[in-house]
Amino acid sequence: MDYQLIVTICVIVGAMILFVTEALRIDLVAILAMVAWVILGVLEPEESFQGFANSATLTVAAMFILSDTLIRTGIVQLIAPLVVKLFNKSYAAAIFGMGIGTGLVSAFINNTPVVATFIPIVNDAAKKVKMAPTKFLIPLSYAAIFGGACTLIGTSTNLLVAGIASNYGEKGISMFVMTPLGLIFMVIGMLYLIFIGRRFLPDEIGKPLQDEGEIKSYLTEIEITTLPEEDNGLTLKQLFEDKDIEVDVYQLKRGKETINKPQPDIPLQTGDILVVLGAIDKVKQVIADSHLDIVGSIKDKNFPEEETKLVEVIIMPGTRLVGKKLENVNFLWKYRANVLAIRQRGKRKFTHLDSIKLNVGDLLLLQTNERGLQLIQEEENRASAPFMSVSQSALKVPQKRDLLIVGGALLAAILLATFNVIPIVASAWAAVVFLAIIRIISMPDIYTAIDWKVIFLLVGSLSFGKAMEESGLSNIIADLIRDILDTSMGPVLIIAVIYLITTLLTEVMSNNAAVALITPIAIALSKAMEINALPLLIAVMMAGSASFLTPIGYQTNTMVYSAGNYSFKDFFKVGGPLNLLFWIIASVLIPVLYPL
Repeated sequence: MDYQLIVTICVIVGAMILFVTEALRIDLVAILAMVAWVILGVLEPEESFQGFANSATLTVAAMFILSDTLIRTGIVQLIAPLVVKLFNKSYAAAIFGMGIGTGLVSAFINNTPVVATFIPIVNDAAKKVKMAPTKFLIPLSYAAIFGGACTLIGTSTNLLVAGIASNYGEKGISMFVMTPLGLIFMVIGMLYLIFIGRRFLPDEIGKPLQDEGEIKSYLTEIEITTLPEEDNGLTLKQLFEDKDIEVDVYQLKRGKETINKPQPDIPLQTGDILVVLGAIDKVKQVIADSHLDIVGSIKDKNFPEEETKLVEVIIMPGTRLVGKKLENVNFLWKYRANVLAIRQRGKRKFTHLDSIKLNVGDLLLLQTNERGLQLIQEEENRASAPFMSVSQSALKVPQKRDLLIVGGALLAAILLATFNVIPIVASAWAAVVFLAIIRIISMPDIYTAIDWKVIFLLVGSLSFGKAMEESGLSNIIADLIRDILDTSMGPVLIIAVIYLITTLLTEVMSNNAAVALITPIAIALSKAMEINALPLLIAVMMAGSASFLTPIGYQTNTMVYSAGNYSFKDFFKVGGPLNLLFWIIASVLIPVLYPL
């Protein structure tokens, strides 16, 4: 075994461990791998970093921009009322309508913002028909996945497979070549969710974040209304600690002066306002004092102050909040909002919140007021919003003129690529340039719309394929699989093997990283067995998208995981049979639709 081969295996194994454990961000792992290939002498710099100029990477970047623009012009708001009406008919009608609406949009634009926009709409519609949102949110994510698998531009994994295949000299993959199988998957997937999957979906959600018995960080303003003469010179320590009331005094406001983190021995005066942070039962003890009045508090039966609001928001992928500690975000300063609790990967957290690193799909319970709510809503309307509310506010009115123009530009880009007038990378960027020239989008919008985490992951993933090719690793694995299959059931079984390996990898690591590892093997295998490469590539594409088994295999799964308060096993129960079903269908139909 030569040096290059050993190094390639070591780097890939190391990267896979990092992908699975999430010890480092996956985009950072991808960059680290690109640098490692060069330092260790496996690839030349231009080979390792050539993914930045790959048509797949550039197309994905353009589609992020077009997707973001289409979402902001109100495409979901146009579809949502039609979907919501079906919730009043039956569960089957609701799932069917939601699936068609979400799937149709996701077939052509990035499905992550589509799902994010639909989450509060589905939540609200489910509650109106007196059903648990948990019956709908996993199907919402799955429907977006179904739709994304129907076209070349529906998901970045399809474009990545096409890009790697192009680098290997394979014939270009057309826009709708996977559509027949994708539509079959969508129809069967929707029927499964309606008749079988619904039985595995929980009827009740778990413990809510708004659990006043566990929240430790209610933020309350308390005014010292009167101080009797005998209490003149009363200190914070005497007011709270000596009474065994465990709260943190965040600020002391005295006239125009604001004292942050006041010392325990500071003497208090009539008219002082204390910003107190503590568990709700402790806050109640504080305001029970006859000398104190509450200024702002939680809007519920205990705290009827109208100005205070509770808002749940979900962290969006590819935004500035991902990877940051909560203490470095400062919600209180930016949005006049206090973070009360976090649900992260299915676990509720109420204490030591400042030290928590935010991840995609984390659900945050915010305490704010009318002005803070306005700031939060303004932030949600920006390009690449860092979070989205999971409670529905008034739907924006679609900007019909802009919607028609953006939709027309996207349709033109698709048609030009479909009929081979110009490649999809050129037509997509032509649409972006056109929209920028007519000022529907600005250059800052373009920069912020691109999910750079995905871009770096794509570029890094392409370097994996190149390293496997240069080291000969893909050929070695392909020969091994060929020898096993040649002695058993023949070449048709290869579809089942390739699909199974890809779908299992996708469940434990990034789907882009999974297809980047398997695509070179699939191409090498097709050459070794002297069969058509397209069926194997279709198997990789469909398996790379069909991530249903875990909440971490696909970004939309991660988002509904927290928003729906699901457990890990909920995905396993619903997605396990669906993964198995799709594997069988793909193994049988791919050789028929795309002959070997």
